[in-house]
Amino acid sequence: MKYFTSEWWGSGCEGADGVFEKYQQYIASVKHRLPKAAVTFDAHHTLHDSEVKEIVSNFTKKETRLSFLGWNTGFNTKTKYHLTFTGVSIFEQHLPPDEYVGSELGDIGYWEWEALSEGTELRMIFASSAMFRLVFKDLEFAHESVQA
Repeated sequence: MKYFTSEWWGSGCEGADGVFEKYQQYIASVKHRLPKAAVTFDAHHTLHDSEVKEIVSNFTKKETRLSFLGWNTGFNTKTKYHLTFTGVSIFEQHLPPDEYVGSELGDIGYWEWEALSEGTELRMIFASSAMFRLVFKDLEFAHESVQA
């Protein structure tokens, strides 16, 4: 993670306004280089407090699909998200270093996009301190509200 680091999160998110402002300035400067779906997702949806429910990778097709159960941006409606990444060149999963982790990955705390010369990078940090990193060319997503 470049902006929302585990050290920052572990400090109780000290200086959160400055961190979010710096990240938003970066996103505004590279918005035209990010997949349209990434920009749309960030504007209207959230992965904060979402749990990974499924990971499917097809290495031959260079495709990865991540499914989450999370919330809408108002955090009042459970929402399923399905993100499909194409042109995937990297999918790293760094699991917690602890010998025992009681809550699997846990919820996503923060995620961030970065425009690269070879595509787009998505980084995620989980409550367990696990981290995901994907480098990809394009993104599609779907979402649906879950009725209680």
